[in-house]
Amino acid sequence: MRDYEVLYIVRADLDDDKVQDAVKRVNTLIERSGGTPDGTNLWGKRKLAYDVKHQKEGSYVLQDFHLDPDRVPELEASLKITEEVLRHLIVRKPEKAIATAVTPPPAEVVLEPLSQDSDEAARRVRRADREDREDS
Repeated sequence: MRDYEVLYIVRADLDDDKVQDAVKRVNTLIERSGGTPDGTNLWGKRKLAYDVKHQKEGSYVLQDFHLDPDRVPELEASLKITEEVLRHLIVRKPEKAIATAVTPPPAEVVLEPLSQDSDEAARRVRRADREDREDS
């Protein structure tokens, strides 16, 4: 079973009791498809971007649930024929990341332009190396 969420829009001309009935009906559809509903989040009435089935507003509902991936098309087909639901979108939630030991990225190497002081120091080191070789 995987974690999914469905965001659906219920007709706005329904009163609060009818919206609750529509939420119960969607939960029943999830259970009939072999899933288990988790949490329901009612977002309330909002204006739609465009008319959907001659409706200018809709009540948004976000529902979390667990379901086998093979059963998602069955649930979508059931939501399409539900009259109270204007639109719906089922999305698979991302897998929870397993904590692993992460190695930090390598430190940045910053190349700075050589200043005159460092040029002079490098000359001194080379001169000292030459003198040491000559002495040996």
